[in-house]
Amino acid sequence: MTITTEAAADMQPEVFCPIRQTIKILGKRWTILIIKELYYGKKKTLGFMDLKKKLANISAKVLSQRLTEMIDENLIKKRVHAKKTPVRVYYSLTEKGSDACDIIEGLKAYGLKWGGKYVNDCKDIDCELCEKIRIEEKRSVLSRGAL
Repeated sequence: MTITTEAAADMQPEVFCPIRQTIKILGKRWTILIIKELYYGKKKTLGFMDLKKKLANISAKVLSQRLTEMIDENLIKKRVHAKKTPVRVYYSLTEKGSDACDIIEGLKAYGLKWGGKYVNDCKDIDCELCEKIRIEEKRSVLSRGAL
């Protein structure tokens, strides 16, 4: 959609600026890290306690609040398994949440370049993202060897 100069003059910057809109959606503390854990997790679905363990410094109250906000923003979806005792709740990304993963890749690249001398490429440590990269590298090597 194209906005005329006159219409833009009447709008607040936070309404039509795509960067401000992105920050409004993803800018709250923990949101990006929750998306990262869901996206790069082996099952793409995590329970509340799984997320709590992966995000060690987050309180249960804050995690619960953030998950509720992310559901309201349509970044994640919640699935309840009521047949089990205790009731199990699982979270996964929606299409809107998955689209944010390109931003995570950009943040990683920026952190590797500008994060300081102690920042490691996480291929050197055990993390979900690095496991995915290792699998892709193995596939690439195998496909070149098969040629």
